[in-house]
Order: sequence, then C-alpha cells, then structure tokens
Amino acid sequence: MSDGDIPGASGPPNQLVVVGSSAGGIEALSTLLGGIKPDFPAPVVLAQHLDPARRSHLQTILQRKTEIPVVLVSDSTPLEPGTAYVVPANRHVVVSDGTVSVEGDHVGRPRPSVDLLLSTAAKSYGERLVAVILTGAGSDGAAGAVEVKQAGGTVVIQNPRTARYPSMPLALPPTVIDHVVDVERMPELLVGILRHAPIPTEREAADKALSRIVDVVSRQGSVDFRPYKQSTLLRRIARRMMATHIGNMDEYASYLDGHPEEMGELATALLINVTEFFRDPEAFLFLRNAVLPQLVERGRAHGRALRLWSAGCSTGEEAYSLVITLADLLGAELPEWNVKVFATDVDEQAIAFARRGLYPPNVLGGLPDGYRDRFFEPSDHGLRISKHLRQMVIFGMQDIGHGVPFPRIDLVVCRNLLIYFKPELQQEILDMFAYSLHPTGGYLFLGKAETARPSKATFDLLNKKYKVYRCVSGPAGGLRQPPVPLRVAAVMPPRGAPVAGETPPPSPEPMDIAQLKRFNELVLRSLPVGLIVIDRNYRMITSNPTARRLLQIHDHGAEPDFLHAVRGIPYNDVREAIDTAFRERSPAVLPEVSLPTGSEDRFVHVTISRVHTEGTGVEHAVIAVVDVTDTVRVTRRLQVSQEEQRVLVEELSTTNKRLADLNKDLQDANEELQAANEELMLAQEEMQATNEEFEATNEELQATNEELETNNEEMQATNEELETTNEELSARSGELQELTRILSSERARLGEMVELAPICMMVMKGPALYIDALNPACGRLLPMDEALHRSIDEVLARDTDLVEGIRTAYREDRVWASDPRMLPLRVGPDAGKEHPFVFTAVPTHDEGKVDGVVLYGEDVSGATK
Repeated sequence: MSDGDIPGASGPPNQLVVVGSSAGGIEALSTLLGGIKPDFPAPVVLAQHLDPARRSHLQTILQRKTEIPVVLVSDSTPLEPGTAYVVPANRHVVVSDGTVSVEGDHVGRPRPSVDLLLSTAAKSYGERLVAVILTGAGSDGAAGAVEVKQAGGTVVIQNPRTARYPSMPLALPPTVIDHVVDVERMPELLVGILRHAPIPTEREAADKALSRIVDVVSRQGSVDFRPYKQSTLLRRIARRMMATHIGNMDEYASYLDGHPEEMGELATALLINVTEFFRDPEAFLFLRNAVLPQLVERGRAHGRALRLWSAGCSTGEEAYSLVITLADLLGAELPEWNVKVFATDVDEQAIAFARRGLYPPNVLGGLPDGYRDRFFEPSDHGLRISKHLRQMVIFGMQDIGHGVPFPRIDLVVCRNLLIYFKPELQQEILDMFAYSLHPTGGYLFLGKAETARPSKATFDLLNKKYKVYRCVSGPAGGLRQPPVPLRVAAVMPPRGAPVAGETPPPSPEPMDIAQLKRFNELVLRSLPVGLIVIDRNYRMITSNPTARRLLQIHDHGAEPDFLHAVRGIPYNDVREAIDTAFRERSPAVLPEVSLPTGSEDRFVHVTISRVHTEGTGVEHAVIAVVDVTDTVRVTRRLQVSQEEQRVLVEELSTTNKRLADLNKDLQDANEELQAANEELMLAQEEMQATNEEFEATNEELQATNEELETNNEEMQATNEELETTNEELSARSGELQELTRILSSERARLGEMVELAPICMMVMKGPALYIDALNPACGRLLPMDEALHRSIDEVLARDTDLVEGIRTAYREDRVWASDPRMLPLRVGPDAGKEHPFVFTAVPTHDEGKVDGVVLYGEDVSGATK
C-alpha cells in the first residue's frame, strides 16, 4: 500500500484479512468475529474446512455472534470493508481485483484450500494483506503463509497453547510469523495493523530517533542493523509502531526503553527470512547443468570433496536444495564424496527450525518430480529430509557482517540478502566471499533482485540473468587473511599506529610459523596435553597431535578457524572464554567441556592463556586441552555413590526412629492387653449369664420361624400369579411392537407418497398457522427455504382470500375449498406462466381440538383445457 492510500476510499478495498481454520475453527471464528466492530476497515474472508456431505450453516452461526454482515460467497462476490465472507463448503475460492470468486477443483487440496486463497490474495494485495491461521489439524495454510510473507504481507497465528488443534498454526515456519496471540486478542491486533500510522518520511528518519532505535536493538541483540538500508528499517519499524499503537518514532524509541520484550519483537521484525525449496527453479537448473558439473569434475581430482556455503540460509530450504541437487547429480557415487554445506544465518529461531529438517507437505510443492519420494521421509507432522543428506549440512549462527569467512569454498549461495545492506557493507561481504572462493576459483550465486555488482577485478560474470559469477582473484589489495569488518576497523585504531610527534616503533619481525609448527610436532608430539595456538581472529597457527585427536580436527588446513574446525563444542562459551583471555589478559578455564563422539560423550578441560611476544605487539592464545573423561566419569559415579549413601543414611535414621516409636507402642500395647485380659475374665462371667438369656430367646425365635414359613408359602402362591400376569404382558408387548413396526412402515410409505405427490401439500400448526412442513411440489408456487417456519400471513400476504379461507377452516373446524385461481409458476418449463389451482384446507386435531390445517393445492390446468 502506498503512503497515499486511504482506507475507505472509493473502489475496491485496499486492505484485506484472510482467515484459515479447520478442526475446532467454528468456535475460534465465533470468538474472532465477536470482537470485530461494524467500522472494521477491511473485508474478512473466512476459509473453514467443512464436511462436504452436509449442508453448512456456518453463515447463520457466525451471524449470531458478530455485529458485521456475514455473506456466503457466490460465483463472484465484490469485497466490502466491515463485512465477513464465508467460503462455501467443498468449494475453492480465489481473490482477484477486489472480488472473491468460486474456483474449480484442485486435485490434492483440502476444500476450501487455505493455501490457494492466501496465494491468490498475496498476488492481489501484497503488503496490504493480513493472513490469520487459527486452530486446525494438518498443514493447510503453511505454503500460502510463505507466499504472503514473500509479498510483504503480515502473518498472524493463534497461540498454539490455546488452540484446540495446534497443528495448523505450528505447521508455519517460524520465520514467516509476525504475531502469535490468543484468539480473544486478535480483533484489537488486526485493527492496530490495518489502521497503522504511515511509514516515517526520510526527514523523520534523519532524526536522532531512528539512530537511537537502531543503536539500541543492535547493541542488545546479536545483529548489527546499522548497515541496513534506511527504507527497509523504516518499513519494518513502522509495522511494530502500528502493532503497539504508537504514532511517531520518538514515542516508539521511549517505548523500547520501558518494554524490553518489544526489543525482541523488533529484532525479529527487522530480520528478513523468506525462502523456499528451489526458489527460482530455472536458476537452480542452470546451477545443475552449468556450474555443479564443473565443480564435480574438479572435485574428482581433489579427493572427491566439495565445500559449499549458503549465506543467509533462513529456515534451511536453500541449503537442502543444494544437497538434493548434488545428490541427484552424483547419484550412486554420492557415498564416495565428502560434501559439506555450511548454512549460516543470524536468526537463532530459523537455524533451530532448519536443523530439524522437518517441513509440512504443502511447503514442498516446489520440489521437482520425484524428489519428495527420493529425498524425504514421512514423519508425524510432515516430511523430514533424509538422514544422509542432513548430515552433509552444517548449520550455524553468524552475522555475516561480523563473522569469519569459511576457507576454500567451491560455491557461495547468497540470494537476495545484500539488497538490505548499504553499499559499504555489500562490498565488505563480497570481499569475504572472494577470500573464500579465490583458492578454489569457485562460483558466487546471487539472487535476481540483487543490485550489488561484484568488481570485475575479482569476479567474472558467468550468467547475467541468474547473477552467477566466477571468482578470479582474492579481495582487493591481495589480502591473504580474512577481511576485517569495516565497523571494527573504524572503531579500533591499527595496532602499532604512531602517536603524533613520536618516532614510529620498529616493525615487528614476523613470527617463524613453520619453525613453531616443527617444534610443536617434534617436541610436543608425545605430550599428553593438547596444545593449540590461535591468533586474535581465532585462526589456528599450530596444534599438536594430542589436540587434534581429542578435538577430532581431521583437516587442519581446510578449516583454519578453530571455532568452526572443532565440531560439537559449545561455540558461544568457548568464544567468550577466548575473548576474555585476550581482553583481561588472564587465563580462562572451562573445566568440563562435553564433546559428542558417538555413544558416549568425551570431556576435556580447556585452559586458554594469552601469550604476548615482547617487542612485537603480536598476541596469541594458547589453548591447553586435557582429557578428563575418566575423571569426570569417576567423579560423577562418586557423586552418585555419595548421594546414594546419603539417601541410605537418611533412610536408616528414619527407620531407627520408626523402630523406637514402634517399641514404645508395643510396650503400651502390652499394658493395654493385660488390662484387657482382666476385663475379659470379668466379661466371661457376664457372658454365661447372657447365654442363658439367649437360650430362652431361641425358643421364642423358633416359634416365630414357624410363622414365617407359613407366610412364605403364601408369598410363593402370589409369585406364581405374578408370573402368569407377566407372561400375558409380554405377549401384549410383542403385539404392540408388531403394530409399531406396521405403523412405521405405513408412515414411511405415506411420507414417500407425500414427497412424490403431484399436488402441493402444506402443513400449518398453531393459531398463527406457522408452516411446519411442505412437500417438493410446493416449490412450483413459492420458495421453500423462505416459507418454512413462517406464518401463512407472511408467505401468502398477496392472496388475502386464500389466507382467509385457511383461517376459516381452522376457526370453524370444517373443510374449506377454493374456486380455481390463477397463480404464476416459479420453476419448470412454464416458469412465469399462470396456471389455475384449486386449494382445499382440512383442519387437523390433537386430543379433540383443532391444532392446525393441511392445505392441498392442485393444478387443474389439464381439467380446464
């Protein structure tokens, strides 16, 4: 929507809300529409999965819950703000040019398809569209939400914790979701999104407010947003301003200070995470046919190894597309290759989602034929990438503007990421790619929307349409080390820079790295402690065999970055320890670092010490690694044993206390038993006297028993009479059941006769004579759906004589017949023509009183001809 768009202007609505739901959705839709007021600034299109075999009453149900009109979509229905549009059951609909239209069947989609509706709406409305996914089973809507996000729209889902069926909202990739809210809060949020403040102008952007906002979110987050293009920042900050109902940037900057949770929301909004499998299939086809075959041929001559880098991988679809393409290209030869795809992104949520390798089926629609069956495995909630392909991809968090480039890369894929950066950062990143690609003469694959133009001195253009380049030289200036980010170089002065007026210090002599490595291999070879020397950029200068064995560093030369070379280490903890050792100039210790090595973890003790070479100003860090696996395991077993011993001592103490209490209880019980024994002896005497009384009572009971026997004989005779009566009742019940069956059969036959009767039959009940039932023949004279449950005065308002005759039959309890009267037909070949009809009204009775009238109408046109 342009800045000049005004909600409510003439013509088609310039904003739209599309809501998709499935199981449990009627309740959620009722709650959502119940909170929407008549002045709602956009149309709302509702797609609810319904039973195709049953007639839907969704429109009627929702109309009772909301103040806005609810319209059932017909063949083509224009959209109006403040109106809800219900998609009919078992039909697909599409949005185009301000209308919602019924569409033909689409094989393989649930009906109505939320994906199809969102996809067409995204094409028509773009960033003016708000997509809402409510409760439901399955994953319909996931693929459509991705297209909404790609078009710049807003995606809102119901909180899965409060959704009755959370599968549909959970099926969306986390990177496309803008808001997660309970359905009760959605109306307020939607109004805030639709009635947003305009995007701040460039003049406002130049104020301190924008710099303050960007500085705060960059400092407290893990991403530096300052190099992003101003237009991108303004557009996405405006979205958060409208969600928080804030009108200007100064107020929003103050709001950030008092609401730390909004900082995370803004950082997420500023990240651009849009991707899909084989995005731009023609470009991937060019890679497969023109680029990858050359890399494969070159890889056969270099140990069958390929190293690729997917920069800005988002939720992983692009990285997996690369390994799928390679797997298809190599075929049965794939197990013989060492393929690594480094997939990096700054968004932790996106990386976590990508590591799972689990995607809803609808998201895989862009896969070429056969790829889904070959490279994906069915799972409970979708399809998972095959395990052998997943192991080829190494996911990691990295801010591309701060990170260290991967060395010896054959192909870098960075699509439509540089467009969000300023030219200075674009050039810095291109230098990083050149550093990675130059040793192999590799290729750079950019997106079609990229405006950055790599230097001709560094990259040769291979294909202009798909933005594919081949690296021909390293970064400008012939750098052999990873380029230092511009922001670091701007803040920190070069080491050894002379102060004005002073004599520059002598240049330090370069360290003999080869001599250090030989010393490390010869002298420290058998040392049980692993030693690694790194510089300030985390690059490994040398390492002894023990360190390589403990940390499983297989290819020292291929991965000089220590943090990337060691797989499985806690990346953030180790990096923080290294930075601490350099910064505070004191050793940093990580006592128990867990390294996954298969069935059981291995533990190492890591000590990081800063080493400063006198007179040179060169700083290094020595990382000492000691295998403490046995010690940790023994310590943990000892801790477990000590804990078990402590528990046993506590249990023993408790048991002793219980035994002491029981002993005291036994002593008390013994004394009580002695007293009870004496009482029993006295009671025995009393029992003897009582026994004599019982003997006398027994004689009386014998006499009473004889009387009861006499009563029992009388009861038996009465029981026989009751059995005879019961048999008679059973026989009578069987007769009644047979009569009931005959009556039901006759009633069914009568119903068929009424349904098939050529004359009109209408049953009216009560003094108001409400129409209770009517047969299909009545459809020739009046609309059946509109007539049912309405009074005869409303239905036949134009024929007062007929109404009076029917009421005469009811009032006077007699049969009334009309003269032939000409009435127009509604349906059939003679629709619109008048035919003569004769009506007969017959009163009906209930308990001797008139309770209604049956009206018979017969077309006598044949008799009058």
